[in-house]
Amino acid sequence: MSFSSRRRNYLLTPHRRDGLIEWMKSMLMHSFVLDALDTTGADTFSHFEMLIDEHIALSSSEDTTPSRLKQLVPTVGLFHTRLPLRKAFEAYNLKHYLTKRKHITISFNEIRHILNLAQVMALAGIEASQSHASMMKFVTMSSDGDDSGVGDDESPCKTPDQDFVGPKLITFDGDQTLYSDGANFESNRQLAHFMYLLLKHGVTVAVVTAAGYEYQTEKYEHRLSGLLTYFSEKGLSEEHLQRFYLFGGECNYLLRLGSDYRLHAVPETGPGGWMTSTMYLQESPGNWSEAHVTQLLDVAERSLSSTQSELHMRSRIIRKRRAVGLIPISMDSLLPREVLDETVLVVQSELSKVAIELPFCAFNGGRDVWVDVGNKRVGVQILQSYTGISTTDTLHIGDQFLNTGNDYAARDVCPCIWITSPIETTYILKSILRLANISLMEDMSRGDRSPSFDVMDGKTSTPAAGINFSECERRTKVVKKMD
Repeated sequence: MSFSSRRRNYLLTPHRRDGLIEWMKSMLMHSFVLDALDTTGADTFSHFEMLIDEHIALSSSEDTTPSRLKQLVPTVGLFHTRLPLRKAFEAYNLKHYLTKRKHITISFNEIRHILNLAQVMALAGIEASQSHASMMKFVTMSSDGDDSGVGDDESPCKTPDQDFVGPKLITFDGDQTLYSDGANFESNRQLAHFMYLLLKHGVTVAVVTAAGYEYQTEKYEHRLSGLLTYFSEKGLSEEHLQRFYLFGGECNYLLRLGSDYRLHAVPETGPGGWMTSTMYLQESPGNWSEAHVTQLLDVAERSLSSTQSELHMRSRIIRKRRAVGLIPISMDSLLPREVLDETVLVVQSELSKVAIELPFCAFNGGRDVWVDVGNKRVGVQILQSYTGISTTDTLHIGDQFLNTGNDYAARDVCPCIWITSPIETTYILKSILRLANISLMEDMSRGDRSPSFDVMDGKTSTPAAGINFSECERRTKVVKKMD
């Protein structure tokens, strides 16, 4: 079986699909077959918008009647804001001409981009009633990494002491969101610059990662070395730096950036302790007992060991204080993703049979499987409580929103953006900043610009002649990871 057919067939399995996006895609298929997407596409997204509004209204009331959307898509979860889907579709279509295609229907990823754009617009206060003329401002804000034709906003730029129009707390996954899977944040100066601008303009930024090194701060700093170096080069003030957090082990180890550009553990207990101040939250780690933690990890470890033996995996099991994982026997070994997903689903099933008192997360990490005590729902909720930022002012950005991923749980407590690479993360942040009328060129040095970054100033740059070996190497690595 070829790679393409294998990947295509694998994506048909239920755990590799998102119910809402698949349903939206099927609804749009009718218009595509009838060659009517150009005239009915926007109306279809208006209908999606109406169903989501109805779902939000019923979810927030005491009425237990399932919404029409819930009946059509039983797996649909919570929506924390309205979504201007029609406006997002029109903006995306004006750039990518989806409705002009005759042979290829709108894809899963394109609907994902439109949902992402709608969420960004909603957090910036863009309403469904936005005029067509003003909507043109957002035509170039697709999240697929295409930077062609993007110009910096001509509207007056905001100063750091003005209110930021957009999310007040942005949390990020680590692997495959800020840096490539298993790698570190090293040389992505464009993404680092956008995160710098967020901090400078009053946004609280947090990395919520499964990496659980307890309070060994140097290991987290190594993973974020390029980002922290960039902040140091820019000379962020202590006030700005203290808005940067890192939550390790999903929700177990909270660290904060200090004036020395180093991460420091936030006290767990006592005055100002993050566990003490969030104990009113039922799932907060401050309410966990060690007996329950041990019970959860024991069950998970037995399940991983059983699956390891049954599937003859060349792997080993690691037990940590708040996590247990199954990893390849060596760095050169790869475990098939089918095996990793099977292992996750088995351990999820085993844990569901036991009266587990604690939140947990069992997920496929791309190369390995981990079961963490706690999850990102708890991590984001604690950050909201600790910083005093509401659900509707929070945004989580991650790449694992399928039920074998560890970003999935964050959907319960805040709006989310589903990306697939650091490139997409960069363009999501670009959209957020531009909607907030913040100049992308602010405090930017020449070294911060990528080869195509000059187009943000309204001037298309001419690429240098010759082969871009860095890009060739990047694409080669991506292809290797596809299977």
